[in-house]
Amino acid sequence: MCMDTTQSSDATQPSDAALPFDATLLFKALQYQLLVAVEHCYDLKPDESLWLEVFGDVTVPGNAQMEVKLYTDNLTDSHENFWNTLKNWLHEKFVRTSYKRLVLLTTQEYGARSKLKGWNKRTADERLAIMEKIFETKHGKAAKKAAKEADAGDDPSKPSKSQSLQHYVMAPERREALMEILERMVITTGADSLEQRIEKFQNRHLKPIRPSKYQQFMDDLLGFISSTKLVLEGWEITHKAFTDKVSELNSLYMKHPKTFPPVDLAGLKKTIDVKEIRSMQFAQKIIEIGAESELKLAALHRVVAQTTISDLYTDGVLFKPAVDLYFSNELTMHNFGRKAAMVDCIGETCTTQLKAHSQKFYFLRNGTKVEPFCGMQNTMPEFRNGVYHLLAGETPEDEDDEFHWRLWP
Repeated sequence: MCMDTTQSSDATQPSDAALPFDATLLFKALQYQLLVAVEHCYDLKPDESLWLEVFGDVTVPGNAQMEVKLYTDNLTDSHENFWNTLKNWLHEKFVRTSYKRLVLLTTQEYGARSKLKGWNKRTADERLAIMEKIFETKHGKAAKKAAKEADAGDDPSKPSKSQSLQHYVMAPERREALMEILERMVITTGADSLEQRIEKFQNRHLKPIRPSKYQQFMDDLLGFISSTKLVLEGWEITHKAFTDKVSELNSLYMKHPKTFPPVDLAGLKKTIDVKEIRSMQFAQKIIEIGAESELKLAALHRVVAQTTISDLYTDGVLFKPAVDLYFSNELTMHNFGRKAAMVDCIGETCTTQLKAHSQKFYFLRNGTKVEPFCGMQNTMPEFRNGVYHLLAGETPEDEDDEFHWRLWP
């Protein structure tokens, strides 16, 4: 994967930045390559695999090998992007004849005077003729420069990187291999930028996904493609592995999910401040039974329920009547369970014992079997328990409907 990572000389840099090199562009280039790979994974046939870096940037064995280039300047006749790609394909270990197409995909447009324009419409012989003309022009200019330096008694200049690449590619001993490449080579210029490619990917592949989960879906899919497991095993993505991963992500993030959406418990836990929630009604109902040590976990579960419901509402997945029914059902089941537990406490007057019975009831209720939320499989107990705490924070018109943990009137 190649790209231009050098900032312009007049670019403003932080005072502690010593090198004119933007490392973030490397990560952008990697993301670009991975996204191109993902797009091609969608086109894999059941018996096909895609390889990253092993044979080139993106490879489908027996079909195509693609060099993915992210540049900001134009593709000129002497640009190293063109000549270095050819050099890569001329490597003695690269079996170029095993591919139907060798593709140079670049974000660049052809330079205004580039002789490479119309490349894909030309025959292999015509392409070679163009390259020979470019080489002769460049070689002639270099020879004139060297002659002037010799006349002036100056040391000859070292050949530029572009010159060195051209000499390597056009060497007579590599002509047969070069013709095998030219017969297969396709240049795709003006490829979408990373931002444009992301937008098109979302429009093409993420229509069934909740909009708020677009970024998460893409992060998860790119994370799968670049996982250490795949890299260590040769960076091969099979049709089955990719299909299985997409199916998994679809089930998690689809607009009408069958499975309860994932929740970042660790991230939400960091937002909990017990001091801030201590005075809230749901917290006071826990404190009154002597279970103050459970406040932080209860607050976390409450946030899980709030966040999940809010996200699903935002994406248009939930409808208020269905949510209200779930809350009503949980309140009804809780109140019947509480009444049954209170029967066992008839005649008990010891405050300590009543609190102990209430705490046991609290833990039993939090550990009961979870009813699916709006039909979603694997509804988290943390979510259902969070619903309890949301109910405990409400003050209904009829006090008989109020949610309590205590087992006394």
